[in-house]
Amino acid sequence: MQTPSSSNLLWIGVDVSKATFDAALWGHQDFQKMAAAAFPRTEEGARAFRTWILAHGGDAVGVVMEATGCYSQELARWLQRDMPESRVAIVNPSLVKAFGRSLALRNKTDRLDACMLARYGQERTPEAWIPMTPERAELRDLIRTRSKLIRLQVTIRIRLDDAIGRKGSPSEKAQQKVLKVLQGQVEALDLAIERQLGRVSELGHAVQLLTTIPGVGKVTAATMLGEAGDLRGFRRGRQLTAFVGVSPRRFDSGSSVRGRTRMCRIGGVHARTVLYMAAVAASRTATPLGDFYRRLVDRGKPKKSALGALMRKLVLVMRAVLIQDKPYSPQAA
Repeated sequence: MQTPSSSNLLWIGVDVSKATFDAALWGHQDFQKMAAAAFPRTEEGARAFRTWILAHGGDAVGVVMEATGCYSQELARWLQRDMPESRVAIVNPSLVKAFGRSLALRNKTDRLDACMLARYGQERTPEAWIPMTPERAELRDLIRTRSKLIRLQVTIRIRLDDAIGRKGSPSEKAQQKVLKVLQGQVEALDLAIERQLGRVSELGHAVQLLTTIPGVGKVTAATMLGEAGDLRGFRRGRQLTAFVGVSPRRFDSGSSVRGRTRMCRIGGVHARTVLYMAAVAASRTATPLGDFYRRLVDRGKPKKSALGALMRKLVLVMRAVLIQDKPYSPQAA
């Protein structure tokens, strides 16, 4: 889809909720004087929004909204369909929140948020949102559901371990039954994931390549493909590591502030969780990845920080494997 250059765009901020969305048109004026309107979050509302834009002379526009899960994505798909000549961007809410703080806004309303987003679009010119293919979206939903059920299992097992002296009670029996049901559903989801990978040859091939990397299992590979999409679509490796939230965050300032470098957590939590487990597994192997972890520890880096660095390296190796379309090679690594 072709979109106009950032310099020619008229930016519109959109604050999305479940039933409605507020829009504000950037025009270098104060927030109070911006053209603004509210629309129902329906396909009819999206068409009315396009008519409103045309009435304000917007033949080439950029629309920016915060990521609000299915609400923003559904609206974005409608806008991309009805306004193919425009750029529709979905941005990380934490970035928008920081931008709003920099403007020292004292109030928070839907209209004010839309005005702030319009200014954000004008100043930051975010890239167009690329929707995930239905096949990858289905894989992501399966993986996320499986992850939620696993967390429920862990929670119940912890409660059972803490229930000292209450073995065989009705409460304990009920939780054991729930565990059995959850395990059955996890196994059903594992089969559904296998079928999805077998049905979509591109995903199946990618998982086969990624699982040749030490520490990377089928769940980790499928999670990365479902959460980050096509890893080859990121122009630079650091864009991918930032997207999944494993980039380093330094904390140095002047001559006296020397804080510990930590992982920047602006990104998806789903991918980070499986990457951590993959890094733990890779750190125990006699491979270049395991050697990388041990070198960091030998140099005095805390083990947790070394695992964070290994998580980032795993992401870069995954991207390289898919770009080269070859299994992982220790010699190449």
